Amino acid sequence: MSNKAEKLLKQALKEQQKRIKPGECQKYVRLVLDTGLLRSAWGQELISQLNTTDLKYVLRSLAARNCIIWERNVGQHQLLADTALDDAWSMEQQVLLLYTETEFQRTLKDQTLACIGAKLHDAFPLANYQFTVVVPRQRHETTNTALIELQLLQQLHVEQLGQPLGAQLLALLQRYTKAIAESPYKQQRHAILGSFKKYLANDNKQCVRVEQGNGYGRLWQQHLNRLPLVTLEVAESIIAQYPCPKRMLDHFATDSQAVQTLADLRIKRNNGAQPLQTERRIGNVLSNKLYTLYNSRDPNQLI
Repeated sequence: MSNKAEKLLKQALKEQQKRIKPGECQKYVRLVLDTGLLRSAWGQELISQLNTTDLKYVLRSLAARNCIIWERNVGQHQLLADTALDDAWSMEQQVLLLYTETEFQRTLKDQTLACIGAKLHDAFPLANYQFTVVVPRQRHETTNTALIELQLLQQLHVEQLGQPLGAQLLALLQRYTKAIAESPYKQQRHAILGSFKKYLANDNKQCVRVEQGNGYGRLWQQHLNRLPLVTLEVAESIIAQYPCPKRMLDHFATDSQAVQTLADLRIKRNNGAQPLQTERRIGNVLSNKLYTLYNSRDPNQLI
């Protein structure tokens, strides 16, 4: 591989890291509209409204009529003529099926509403697709019952739009696009923050800068504040007794009563002593948790 090609590939990998970040991710998602939408007046109105927004879209003949899907730019994979990289797009798992009032009433009259789910699954056969049927807001009990059956019997999500229909549909597409674009980032964060790894997450919020020996005290305090039961007053009281983690570890290692000593440590109040206030201690629960945290060698130990 030439140096130019290697440079292009490295650049693509670097950009791939920022594709899922909020604020950037929506640039890499586009709508794909079925060309059948152009045959209706409201479809043409939708196109003109999309042109006034930042949403990206393309027109294509889709497997199901009057559908809208989303695609994500997953990176530049294929090297073309050793000079450029070809963008690769993958389809997201959301599919919208749009009905006008006339088309929806015709479907009810023909009793073909029960076939919508099967037709969508035939058109998009891969698993895990989520289908949404979009219709104008219905006022009759019979039609509302039919929409409920769509959700319960065919596992289809239903969105009802008010007036003006074009503006409501555009707002719906904007919400869906934003949610789809941010989905990988939120799933990644949930995987990290959904377990004990949240204490080890690479989160740049409330980070402490350490330079030339300055900032270690603040870092020690920030670490303690990350732990459950540790408020700012509790952290400051612990730091007054143990200015650094090594002091605490040495105390635990050399004194058999260290856990009780820590438990009896009084919590200093930032606003000073107040009338009728009782003295607060670190307590046995937090003291034992800290001892277990810094002394256990069992990776499966519960804190």
